[in-house]
Amino acid sequence: MPEYLSPGVYVEEVDTGSKTIEGVSTSTAGFVGMTLRGPSSGLPGLVTSYADFERQYGGYFDLGPSFLDQNYLPHAVAGFFTNGGKRLYISRVLGQNASAADGDATGGMVTRLTADAATDDLDLRLASMRGIQVGTAVRLRMTKDNVVTQMSAAVNVASYDASTNTITLASKLTEDYEARYTAVFTDVDDLDSDGGPTVALADPFDPRTASFSIAASSEGSWGLAITIQTASRSAARSQYVATLGTPADGDNDIQVQSASGFYAKAWVEIDNGKDKFYRQVISVTGNVLKIDGTDVSGVTKMFTAQGSATVVTISACEFDLTATYGSVVEQFAGLTLENIAGKYYVDRINNSSTLITVGTPSAGTHPFRFPTSDTVPTAGMRSSGESLRLLLTQNGSDGTAAPTDTTIVGTDNGPGTRTGIRALEDIDVVSIIAAPGLVSTTVQGALIEQCERLKDRFAVLDPENAQQTLDQIVTQRLNFDTKYAAIYYPRLTVLDPLTNVEIYVPPSGHVVGIYARTDIERGVHKAPANEVVRGITGLALTINKGEQDILNPLPNNVNVIRDFRSDGRGFRVWGARCITSDTDWKYIPVRRLFIMIEESIDQGTQWVVFEPNDEPLWARVRRSVSNFLTNVWRDGALQGKKPEEAFFVRCDRSTMSQDDIDNGRLIMVIGIAPVKPAEFVIFRIGQWTGGSSVDEG
Repeated sequence: MPEYLSPGVYVEEVDTGSKTIEGVSTSTAGFVGMTLRGPSSGLPGLVTSYADFERQYGGYFDLGPSFLDQNYLPHAVAGFFTNGGKRLYISRVLGQNASAADGDATGGMVTRLTADAATDDLDLRLASMRGIQVGTAVRLRMTKDNVVTQMSAAVNVASYDASTNTITLASKLTEDYEARYTAVFTDVDDLDSDGGPTVALADPFDPRTASFSIAASSEGSWGLAITIQTASRSAARSQYVATLGTPADGDNDIQVQSASGFYAKAWVEIDNGKDKFYRQVISVTGNVLKIDGTDVSGVTKMFTAQGSATVVTISACEFDLTATYGSVVEQFAGLTLENIAGKYYVDRINNSSTLITVGTPSAGTHPFRFPTSDTVPTAGMRSSGESLRLLLTQNGSDGTAAPTDTTIVGTDNGPGTRTGIRALEDIDVVSIIAAPGLVSTTVQGALIEQCERLKDRFAVLDPENAQQTLDQIVTQRLNFDTKYAAIYYPRLTVLDPLTNVEIYVPPSGHVVGIYARTDIERGVHKAPANEVVRGITGLALTINKGEQDILNPLPNNVNVIRDFRSDGRGFRVWGARCITSDTDWKYIPVRRLFIMIEESIDQGTQWVVFEPNDEPLWARVRRSVSNFLTNVWRDGALQGKKPEEAFFVRCDRSTMSQDDIDNGRLIMVIGIAPVKPAEFVIFRIGQWTGGSSVDEG
């Protein structure tokens, strides 16, 4: 009770009216099947268009004879959206022994030419100047089709211009080198030597070192087509002003013109025009950088400017990474191997990329462990114009065989980690489910079992194959007796975008789209029948009226898709029956209307739990449910000229005993009179003898 402790006016909000119950969505679907890519466990992914499906799961595919009858899901998704579907969740299943493509990003002292170099040239244009200083030994290596065609002798750098990424060699080249095929290697043992002697290069010399692992975000051969490009970047650059105070513990307090863009733990390159020093920032205070005196090799060396006339540049060391798959391009800029919030490559990539995942640093985090920019086109590399790109070359398999029924049904690893059909259980808004083209008794039984257990969804089943006879489809249907599923016959023909040839596809994707379209345009009480099937070129079999006379009635209840083109009415769904022996539930719209009403009342009355169980509560609940059912009646889903003829709601002493009340049970009894489809429209016509009649007053 509220407290009133002093005189005054108190304004209070009280909730005495009935709570509104809102009808749940009935048009959200869930599909299970093989896709080219995408997650195979965890929560199914939501797609809202076929283009969205392509971005997340890949498009149409043909994985060869081992996966016959497994490539129907993309066609079903296209049929769903073509026929009016709006929201679809996808649960991907994998072939046996499927694996994700992976590879390694490598660092080291390697870059490439960005402009062709000719015989007798001294000046070279490079993609990156990382680690290059006066006296550094470099070697050019040209590779075509994974074969090294020529390699230069080791030659020292006489000078360099960091502003143009140009180096001047101490001696001339003796051969021509094409930029798009040529890598430039430097002596990894000469890092930060402060002008010391260079070390002779081995032949062939490749100082690349492991940086971090990269893997496709999901299993499948699709990952072998991912390309990775990296580039060096400097997010901050400033000029050295002075060294402040006396260095302590090998650290240097360096004043710069502007410390904007620098941050603690950043690696920086200190370039005095002759030598380069690579150090890590300890802290940033104003325009002063506290620099660790330890170099990348772990040796403590004080930084000193070369003279008052020398311009010393200090630059932050970062890298960019771009992952590309087909038309999907993901760019990540300003990355570092150091675990720095907002810049750590592991968090940035793994938290947002749909193409790749990366591992933690393989070794050190200094700039020479950064992934090398546009490295040499050897095995695992692709050359394209001026760009060389790393490919993921290991694993990347769609599997050795089609997924088993056990895989398709899935495993229950707990909330959010289920697989296959079971993963759809985690998506409460799903109200229609299907496994397009997956027609074993085990798989279809699992769809039905989920619907019967959860009681908030309906399954659409496919015929077993394109040439199934009437006897065979009847035999298939008689495997089940459920009011939570329907089966459709025959299969459809569509134009395959991969081959431009007509193929047979299961009807479930198109039919579920019609369910959604009918729900949106008319309501769940309208039978999803006598509706045009969009996006098809024909039917695998043409079923006539006499044949449907066998399939439609009990005990078969097979829904037929008919060809009415001769009447100018196209291809239409011509059945609306559940595969059940219970005549009370033989119509799809009746079953789905009850699912909608039950789920809506369930969600809309959660507020009732733990309320005082007495007359005031019963009255409020009655009003809430009655108001909701009145709206359902007004929408045309219930029979009767007035609400009293359409439904009744009881919640009082006649529905509960004192024992029920004492044990915390509130019991409401609801009866509804659903409308049913006019499946048989009969006009009785006879001759009428004309004449007139006289009314006598």
